[in-house]
Amino acid sequence: MADGIFWGIIGAGASAVACSIGFATFWMNMQRQITEAKTEAAAAGLRGVQANLKIDTLQANFSGFQVYAEKEFVNHGDLAQLSIRHEAQFDDLREDLKGITARLDRLLDNRKPI
Repeated sequence: MADGIFWGIIGAGASAVACSIGFATFWMNMQRQITEAKTEAAAAGLRGVQANLKIDTLQANFSGFQVYAEKEFVNHGDLAQLSIRHEAQFDDLREDLKGITARLDRLLDNRKPI
């Protein structure tokens, strides 16, 4: 009878240790995944800001080209229409990227501290 109780206590203790190890492993894996997700989100936000800056630079360069094209090719209606269409596409792209960065900002703002 004492042997049965002894082995029962040993089994319960071993189960408790195994459960504790499993629980600790689970939380360590969750912590690693959370840290990786935060790092990726921060990098994505930085890439979004860099993309917006690059778009601003390209838009400024494009504006200079547009002025040149309007002066040099004023008789060519097709080129003027092309210039307008590309400007609209750049504006659409800029707005799309602003939306992406706004979503990333909300994601970073809503994250829970560890």
